[in-house]
Amino acid sequence: MDAAVTPQGVAELIDFALEALPAMRLEDGVFCFERRAGQVAPIGRSPRYTLMVELGLLRAQAAGYELPFDVEDVNAAAWRELERGTMTPGDIGLMLWIDARRDGSRGAELAARLDVALKAERGLPARLGMELGWIVTGLAHHVAAGGSETGERLLRESLDQLLVRNRAQSHLFRHFGARGWRRRFPNFATQIYSVLALAVAGRHGLDDRALPAARAAADRLLEMQLPDGGWPWLFDAERGTVVERYEIYSVHQDAMAPMGLFELTEATGDPRYRDAAVRGLAWIHGANERGLDMVDRENQLVLRSIRRRRGPDRFWLAGKTGASVAGLPTPGSTARLTEPNPTDRPYHFGWVLEAWCGREDAALGGR
Repeated sequence: MDAAVTPQGVAELIDFALEALPAMRLEDGVFCFERRAGQVAPIGRSPRYTLMVELGLLRAQAAGYELPFDVEDVNAAAWRELERGTMTPGDIGLMLWIDARRDGSRGAELAARLDVALKAERGLPARLGMELGWIVTGLAHHVAAGGSETGERLLRESLDQLLVRNRAQSHLFRHFGARGWRRRFPNFATQIYSVLALAVAGRHGLDDRALPAARAAADRLLEMQLPDGGWPWLFDAERGTVVERYEIYSVHQDAMAPMGLFELTEATGDPRYRDAAVRGLAWIHGANERGLDMVDRENQLVLRSIRRRRGPDRFWLAGKTGASVAGLPTPGSTARLTEPNPTDRPYHFGWVLEAWCGREDAALGGR
């Protein structure tokens, strides 16, 4: 057994996330966009990543971990950003999720703000799959906690968008609901945030369609998981196939896949989903195509991904999407012409906390 894929190894990953986050926080309380290996100063700012960090901190706090800063200050920074108009509809979905986890006191207000934001930004069909997933997740938590009339209506509409218009016959989810060539080619984020959202809605008994759809999508993802546990990046939703495996992202391996698949196991009792997520964890510790430990302790980063080298990556992507549209096979790839991406983003560590805090023993799954 890989020592890193144990409850103790997971606890060390959680500690690493908590140690790394302070260097990613800006003076005004908002978190940066990213940090780069060898560069001390954080780059950019991201209200969205601030929300994701807050969700992880709240779960860590509930699980008994000592936080490196006051989560109330993080929440206050997020609300300042909302008042400044920097939040998208998907971000407001994340805020609904946070509010339900805190005390639910501002859920009705947030649901009303979400309604206004959707009308101003071309509605649910224009939302990227990951953003729709956050909206469904936030509304599901809001409605399950008592909710509001607006929240209940928006949840019905959002679930219909996800389950009827965005869902392909392959059981994968399209990248968005509106027309456009990219609609057919969703990424892993669209799939796993959709699985998470439907698992939450199903666990709360909010829609009978939710759990069967979540299971069907997750089953397809499990079939396409790579032999080393990696989660490929780009899919053809109409064919239900992998178009391009790269980039393979560390955050999918140690955080996002566990978030969605653990939730689905908890909602259904089926351990296969948990076990698949655990199989992917060793990838960041060197069980990947480059044999590279992605945890960079010196720079307090987990290297963001293994990607194709810049230049050839555009050629591969164009060729493979074209082949998929034509109905041709898109064969797997080796590590040739790949490189590590030497950056990391705050949401990665927020999602590590969200996935694993209080679930450390899940690492025993699949053994």
